[in-house]
Amino acid sequence: MGKYNFDRYIERRGTDSSKWDGFESRFPGYNASGALPMWVADMDFTAPDEVIDVLKKKAAFGIYGYPASKGKSFDDAFIRWVKKRHDLDMMAESLVITQGVVPAITYAVQAFTNEGDGVLIQPPVYYPFKDRCITYNKRKAVESPLIEKDGSYTIDFEDFERKARDENTKLFILCSPHNPVGRVWTEAELRRIVEICQKHHVLIFSDEIHSDLVMEGFKHTPTLKIAGTENIITAYAASKTFNLAGLRTSIVVIPDESIRAEYTAQIRADEAAGLNLFGLPATEAAYTYGEDYLQELLSYIGANIQYAAEYIEENIPNVAVSRTEGTYFLWIDFRKTGLTPDEINRKLLEQAKVAGDLGGWFGKEGEGFIRLNLACPRSIVEEALKRIESVFGN
Repeated sequence: MGKYNFDRYIERRGTDSSKWDGFESRFPGYNASGALPMWVADMDFTAPDEVIDVLKKKAAFGIYGYPASKGKSFDDAFIRWVKKRHDLDMMAESLVITQGVVPAITYAVQAFTNEGDGVLIQPPVYYPFKDRCITYNKRKAVESPLIEKDGSYTIDFEDFERKARDENTKLFILCSPHNPVGRVWTEAELRRIVEICQKHHVLIFSDEIHSDLVMEGFKHTPTLKIAGTENIITAYAASKTFNLAGLRTSIVVIPDESIRAEYTAQIRADEAAGLNLFGLPATEAAYTYGEDYLQELLSYIGANIQYAAEYIEENIPNVAVSRTEGTYFLWIDFRKTGLTPDEINRKLLEQAKVAGDLGGWFGKEGEGFIRLNLACPRSIVEEALKRIESVFGN
């Protein structure tokens, strides 16, 4: 038995939780009332004790004025973390703090592309890339879909290079590990991506927010490690690893001084340079003291994923899952049920009463799939699977 009891159910209804309170509005056209929320990337676990302690101390001080910029201890904690976990060296001057990874990507879109320019993505992929970062900013989403075969996803490099070669394509948003399909890209795959983007002068924004959440037998390779300092921006955060998303603190690594200067100028132009008084110390504490927590968490989530995959294979024959190499999601394929995407969604939400992220949100390539968040107590996973079996098991 470890220090952390991830089996403990914590009632989150009525706590102003986006995941649990009012989530039904996220599913217009469906009656999601009473559904078990297993959608957004938000764990149902408390943060490490050391994070809670530092936040209690900060709150008890009673003065909540503007925070100073990040300090040396913050930089040191993060730099030590990525060196130990990913064998990546970086300099403190490369670090820029933003209020989340999606805002961080948006600043890059605004700074390094113009209206009408192409931004390359690999659907099915995290939907805010297209909806909030690209389309809202009047850029064009250039899609190079992943190739899916028997539940496994690979990159169509011929198509990817054809899209990158277009002179209108200025930026590529890489999801590494990939959300929602759970791929942890190999060093060879990343090397090919970097070669293509550098050859065609396409700036890479590598979203590595899930890089600490890698299952046993797989290894995350930082894109920065391959790209060097040329045409690369990388984003990290403690938000997924330690459940700190509400504290709005992410770390953007930009080793190239000129790219960094242009990027920070965009942040100032957007009036988005403010830091979160609680996010900074919480993130520092997580990266300083969180290793034991993460090891226990990975073991628990890995067991949840294995349990769910085996349960589906044994009890729901027309439903399949992709192997989760990274993230805490299960990408579930309902296409062999013979139902339309709308029928799948309706049965899941209205009959099974399980609220996962609908596959179509991630692009047309995701239609017929559901993304389930398994960063929750086993009892919730078991209940969700029983509900799904009751509707799709026959």
